[in-house]
Amino acid sequence: MHPSLSLPNSTNVRNALSLAWTRAQLSVSSALAPAAALDKATRLFLTPPRFSHTARERELLSIGVRYAVASPYGTLAAWRFGHEARPAVLLSHGWGGRGAQFRASVPRLLEAGYQVIAFDHVAHGHSEGHEASLVHFVRGVDAVARDLEARGVTVAGAIGHSLGAAALGAWLRGANVKPRVVLLAPPSSIIRYSGHFARMLGLPERLRREMQSRIERRLGMAWSEFELPGALQGIDAPALVIHDTADKDVPYASGLAVARAWKGARFVATTGLGHRAILRSDTVVADTLDFLRDEVRFAPPPGPREGFAFAAPAPLL
Repeated sequence: MHPSLSLPNSTNVRNALSLAWTRAQLSVSSALAPAAALDKATRLFLTPPRFSHTARERELLSIGVRYAVASPYGTLAAWRFGHEARPAVLLSHGWGGRGAQFRASVPRLLEAGYQVIAFDHVAHGHSEGHEASLVHFVRGVDAVARDLEARGVTVAGAIGHSLGAAALGAWLRGANVKPRVVLLAPPSSIIRYSGHFARMLGLPERLRREMQSRIERRLGMAWSEFELPGALQGIDAPALVIHDTADKDVPYASGLAVARAWKGARFVATTGLGHRAILRSDTVVADTLDFLRDEVRFAPPPGPREGFAFAAPAPLL
């Protein structure tokens, strides 16, 4: 069998049928009842999938100390691993993810002398809430960081994956700390992603723009604030971007663009890991530790420093 082909199963058939039905509904309502179409599209855009923790993730969480963090959008479930007097490394998962997805990194970080703070973003994992966005993620990171600051804990490093990586960059613009940051498969543009989302559902560009305006008004932040290169201006924290050339969810070009826009950022390309296995790679974990401890000088991103070419991001799952 060709590697790009697979036999259908009940799950992907249901997903395909659901998407086709939703697209048909929105196509009709966009013409006949645009207000209803806008409501449905906004709700879909802000609703993340919520997956159960795997057995290995539950095993990891069982050795951590669970605590709660108040955020503007509900209580976040967080876990501390290691002694609370140690400098902390903060973990920020991606869309549809969970803090425990960093399970491969936690033991190595503890061995290196850090305490590790994992948490579930709002509307994910064990945290409260039913809707999320990059704005929710940014304010979630800020809430966890402020809670650590109030406890007298130094945030020495942060690791983010996918949308959680983008949230770290936006958070650092207003933070008073400069941790060393590792960004795994970061997206480059929420506006371009919303365009992909609209095309997938057959939503006209006019309604996509209205959806963007509605969400911006509701959350009090303009999406343009998250667009490169301006979104990263003024950030002085050291950063390492790691992105896989075979990533089908957030294109490699997005990570490369983020690395070029981030002042002084370093870049590592991987091959064959895709979007999620990058979290479990021993090599990626080793590179992350080397960077956080400032033991290896990684190369800057290849290519021109100006005139970024952005690939339209695929779904941020």
